Amino acid sequence: METKANHVLIGAFTLAVIGAAFAFILWLAGTEIDQRFSYYDILFEGSVTGLNVAGDVRYQGVRVGQVKEIRIYEKDPKFVRVRVEIDANTPVNSASQASLEFFGITGVLFVQISSGATDAPPLMAGPGQDVPIIPSGKSGLEELFSGAPRILENAGLFLERLNLLVDTDNRQAISAILKNAETVSGSIAGRSKEIDELIVNANKMSSDFSGVSGNLNALTARLDKLSIQAETTLNTDVRDFLKEAGNAAHSASALTDEMTGIVKDNKSAINDFGDRGLREFTIFAIEARRLMTTLDRVAQRLESDPARFFLGNSASEYRPE
Repeated sequence: METKANHVLIGAFTLAVIGAAFAFILWLAGTEIDQRFSYYDILFEGSVTGLNVAGDVRYQGVRVGQVKEIRIYEKDPKFVRVRVEIDANTPVNSASQASLEFFGITGVLFVQISSGATDAPPLMAGPGQDVPIIPSGKSGLEELFSGAPRILENAGLFLERLNLLVDTDNRQAISAILKNAETVSGSIAGRSKEIDELIVNANKMSSDFSGVSGNLNALTARLDKLSIQAETTLNTDVRDFLKEAGNAAHSASALTDEMTGIVKDNKSAINDFGDRGLREFTIFAIEARRLMTTLDRVAQRLESDPARFFLGNSASEYRPE
């Protein structure tokens, strides 16, 4: 009975140790029993040397999953299909982009996923796709390598032009320029005394000019004062003139408005005068002309024979029989 009890105790202890070891392994691996994952495909164009299965997948630099599969894309062999397993809570959307980045200078690659716009719609699988496909882009190192041939070409062109610049003729010209510069500097050093005298004379001239500049400053001050007075006078006179001109313009505007009102109020009378009044005035002028003609004739008759005009035909002289 005692032997059997020892076996049971040893078995229970062994199971406890195995369970504790299994729990420790799960804790050490950082794996949660209830953790959920999402799967995505990424199509990379060109080589993915340095990327391995179980390699890191990072979102904005934070590790969120691992690479599950690397295969040639069945529909287009120039692409490599990389399937990744990442935490389902990772905010991957249609604006996210994946690229290959290096771990320092080790040559080991990992998948970097950028966030993109936060308001972009969720990334969904298209027709004929098992899982959604995250668009891929070039990494910073790949862009540098892709631009390296152009940089080398520009460097070669620069060196070629530099060689043309420093050819034999140009070197001789540069040597002549340096020699001439040395000769000029020697000449200047030999004439240092004359240069000192020139500087002294220049200082004296500057002193003379200082006195002249003082007089000019006084003249300038007077001119400024005179200009201020002239400006004040002009401003006063011009202001008065403009005020009077404004009053005159206002009066003319009022007179124009009044004339406009009179014309507007008598528009119908003016129209009647234009239609009938002018016609009647013309008839009146014709009749007046006739009257003047008749009066002229009467005046002539009156002047030639007043008695006859008043008494009619003169009576015949009476003669007794």
